[in-house]
Amino acid sequence: MSISTAAILLGVTRTGRAEDAKTFPKRPKVLLLGDSIRMSYQPIVVKKLETRAEVVGPGENCQYSQYTLCSLDRWIKQFGKPDIVHWNNGLHDVGHNFNRKPAQVPLETYVANLELIIERLKALTSRIVWASSTPVQPDEQAKVTSWTFRNDEIVRYNQAAVALMRKQAVPVNDLHAVVCAHRREYFSADQVHLNAAGREACADAIVKAVGGFL
Repeated sequence: MSISTAAILLGVTRTGRAEDAKTFPKRPKVLLLGDSIRMSYQPIVVKKLETRAEVVGPGENCQYSQYTLCSLDRWIKQFGKPDIVHWNNGLHDVGHNFNRKPAQVPLETYVANLELIIERLKALTSRIVWASSTPVQPDEQAKVTSWTFRNDEIVRYNQAAVALMRKQAVPVNDLHAVVCAHRREYFSADQVHLNAAGREACADAIVKAVGGFL
């Protein structure tokens, strides 16, 4: 079962409306990739960058790293070649879901998948930004059906991903730090997804991260 919730999905579909293209021609295309956290902040990023970039992203949850890797060709066909990619995989890999085997994607498999995704993205553009995975609320059990998460494991998977990004010269947008700084203020009731304040803060961080490429 996906960690996305009906409240988070908010009917997000392909962004970058036809009327926007007419009003703001020749904007660079920014592709956002990630799970339901990404889906929740994407509409805010679209609005914040509407005069500077065409922001697009899958209407579906990009889930775990293997799913993203296998879906890239389909998404590129849908949206066209991006100029900039802002990307995360992590919570669906590090999270334990006992309806699958293995319940948790092994760290070495996760890193290997990320490396393959980087290779695929670099064939499209050199302007790639990696986003670290956000934490969960440590004071309460996460209320997401079939999933359990541990913050120490999220940190470990983030550290491995960041090490790879440094090796590959991919800049890192530390959304984990953004949320950790206000972890009592940024979570929704399920203790995993972000509330309005958290989504706004992450959107601001994404605008800043991709802004240097615009």
